[in-house]
Parts: sequence; C-alpha cells; structure tokens
Amino acid sequence: MKRNAVIAALTAVAVIGGGAAAVAVSSGDDAPATASPADRVSLVSGQESTAPADRDDDQDAKDDDRDNQRDAKDDDRDDRRDDAKDDQDDQDDQRDDKGAAADPGNVTVAQAIAAALNHTSGTVLSADLDDDGDRRWEVEVATGGSTVHEIEVDSTTGKVVRTETDRDEDDAAAELKAVQGAKVSARDAAAAVDATVTSVEFDDGHWEVEAGEADWTVPLDTPRASREG
Repeated sequence: MKRNAVIAALTAVAVIGGGAAAVAVSSGDDAPATASPADRVSLVSGQESTAPADRDDDQDAKDDDRDNQRDAKDDDRDDRRDDAKDDQDDQDDQRDDKGAAADPGNVTVAQAIAAALNHTSGTVLSADLDDDGDRRWEVEVATGGSTVHEIEVDSTTGKVVRTETDRDEDDAAAELKAVQGAKVSARDAAAAVDATVTSVEFDDGHWEVEAGEADWTVPLDTPRASREG
C-alpha cells in the first residue's frame, strides 16, 4: 500500500508537470526517480531553445560563403572586363599614333615637294606630314640667307593652301649652304627609302627620313638609306 501511494503521488506530479518527468520505481521503498520534474522540464526546454539558434548560425555561415563566392566571381568578371578595356584602349592608342604616318593621303612627299617648289622656287630643307586634324604637308623652302618659307600642301588635293615666311630663321643660312652643294636632295632622300615616307629633313649634316615607325638616315653624297637603331 505504501509503494502504491508513492507511485500514485509521483504520477500525479508527472501529470501536473506536463508529462515531462520520468519515474523509475524499484522493488524497494527507497527507489529514486531518474530526474525531478523541474530538472526534466529544464533539460527539455534547454534543448528546444538552443537547437534553432544553432541552425540559424549554420544558415548564416552558408549565406556568408555564398556571398563571398558571388563577390569573388563579380570581382573576377570586373577584372576581366577592365583588362579587355585596357587592351582595347591600348590598341586604339596605337592606331591613333600610327594613323597619320600610315595614311599620308593621295599626295606623296615627292608630290608635296613638287607643289611647294612650283609655288615658291628655292631649296627644300624639310617636308613633314602634319599629324593633326588638317592632314597637310608642311614643306620648308629656303630662298636665300635666313629666309625660309613654310608652305602647306593639302595631302588629298596636292594644292598649296597656306604659306608663311620667316626672314630670320636660326641656322637657315648654314643649312641652305650645305644642302645646295649636296648631291642628294630632300626628294632624293625620300625616294631612297622603300616605304611610305611621312617626313624628311636636313639635320646634322645628313637627311633624316621617317617611314611609319622606322627612322632612316641618308647621306648628302649618295642616295643610300640606313635604318637607325
């Protein structure tokens, strides 16, 4: 009877505690319960409260990993786009740099020199294709002493479009004297280079000729071009 009373009392406590307590009874009167109702309720409550938090932490970590992967891919994509744009810009710059030299128009350097001398008789010291928007040949013709005429020739039509006279140009007299006594003229020097010439000028006792990205020198006594560098 005493054991039955104890069991009934513990059962009532278990029911009151929401069924959360488990009771074990042995054949003896002093058999202990596995846990008090309060302890059992506390243990179950603790498990229920920490499990959702752990799941949230795991989900946050996965979200962070996905975000990092997305950011890395975006950075790689941006870097590739930037590299491609830089390469394109470099190519455009190279085309711009070589555009004027590669396309002198319909008029060659020899034709520009002929047009300038037809306009103003003298000795040609230089002929250079201007690489700005005008696209004109600039031909320097010395007519005596320190007087030099800069004659601009349209690179498409071959017509003289502008002239300017400098009557006190430095070193013009010495250059004129050297070129007048030379066997090779500016036109001869340009013809000695087997390429599209964009500039020829007298400098330091010889002719300097530019054709594309190459520089050439031609002596005053023979039309033989030597590439510089």
